[in-house]
Amino acid sequence: MVTMPINSDYKNHPNNYLLSHIPGTKGPPLIGNALPFIKDMLADSRSRVERFGEVSRFVIADQTGLLVVGADNYKTIMLDRESNFSAEMGYAQQLGAFYRGGLLLLDFDEHRMQRRIMQQAFKFTTMKHYMDPLNERFHHHLENWPTNTDIKFYYEIKKILLDIGSKIFLGEKEFNPESEIVNQAFAAVSGGLGSVLRFNVIGTKFYRGLKGKATLADYVARKIPHRRAGDGEDVLSHMCRERNEQGEFFSDQEITQHSTFLLFAAHDTTTSVLSHMVMYLGGRPEYQEVLRQECMALNSDELDHNDLDKLPEFERCFEEVMRLHPPVPMSMRRTIRETELGGHRVPANTLLFMPTCYNQRDPQYWTNPDEFDPSRFADPRNEHKNHSYCYHPFGGGAHKCIGMHFALMLSKCFIFHLLRNYEVATPPNYSPALDWVPIPKPADGVPITLTAINA
Repeated sequence: MVTMPINSDYKNHPNNYLLSHIPGTKGPPLIGNALPFIKDMLADSRSRVERFGEVSRFVIADQTGLLVVGADNYKTIMLDRESNFSAEMGYAQQLGAFYRGGLLLLDFDEHRMQRRIMQQAFKFTTMKHYMDPLNERFHHHLENWPTNTDIKFYYEIKKILLDIGSKIFLGEKEFNPESEIVNQAFAAVSGGLGSVLRFNVIGTKFYRGLKGKATLADYVARKIPHRRAGDGEDVLSHMCRERNEQGEFFSDQEITQHSTFLLFAAHDTTTSVLSHMVMYLGGRPEYQEVLRQECMALNSDELDHNDLDKLPEFERCFEEVMRLHPPVPMSMRRTIRETELGGHRVPANTLLFMPTCYNQRDPQYWTNPDEFDPSRFADPRNEHKNHSYCYHPFGGGAHKCIGMHFALMLSKCFIFHLLRNYEVATPPNYSPALDWVPIPKPADGVPITLTAINA
């Protein structure tokens, strides 16, 4: 298919809000449809599909656009064979307030060129170097976890992953006092991202989020000269030594923009995935034992990079958790030219809100879609192959997550160390309320009790 020419002026056009020809609702003044959507993105999406179909008029605060679901629609948007869907303009008022210039927020040739900055850091040969620090840090932290008493898993794993991010992504040799400042900055940015009403006024979450973003940027920028001059194997060092198509180093500003977004994306999403995984495993001791025996069969105290493919049941568990609770709850795009989606004429410059959860629980493709059932990813079922875009937790097309293999590697390594050393239990009949934004997580922090193996 021939790629359509792009109007280079599309970024200067305001968002289109003339969508009365498409069914939907605008909701109450100021907040629009935000409250039911934020409270339960899946339930609200299902309700809207039942009333209006896969494409409906939708308002969040001052943003008017379309809520879009459906595997066929996502295939059209994510593959984007006619270069008609802008990620930069889709995210401009959401992630763009904090991470403009990050890789996800770039389009077409600029995105392709800037993606080079991270390619070396996530190549197979490079990621082998990340296994030793992963094993060392997980072992160090887990041996100090208390047994036979309640702990809140979400908050514990969040601290561990910040430590790992400091080491693997930034090249810090150890968790230092400045790391706590970074931790607080992360928390502030997450709070700002979850704000519906975005006013840069002292005291608001949005204001604190912007201050946190500035703190993160300053922290990274100060590391760049040393990392560029060194030979470190951390992600930031690889980015600092990478060159653009003209053979020149990427600028400090480009490195800062990409690395701060990458830190946010990697840290919060893996925290979400592991929290939901432990939520399920803690109430399923028999299945937990299946995974434990798979880990024990490797006959090693550490997970070797060459053994990553020897944990097929864990991989199915990971995929099922990603299906049920995708850590990126919604994708955004904006149309560049008029197009058609779901049988509706969609004008140029129209925002598209794309909740990840709907397609991944669509009964058209998934058996008992709300049940935790990793076997759906095994032969002969392979339900994820029922449509190329019924399962897309890492996105798709040109914007498919560059760190997807790292996320799986990190998750395997953590669960390997956790289950080799502990039995994990959640409270009886555990079914917590879920927070959906900015990154999905169980609202109560996942209380667990650990029992040491062979204690």
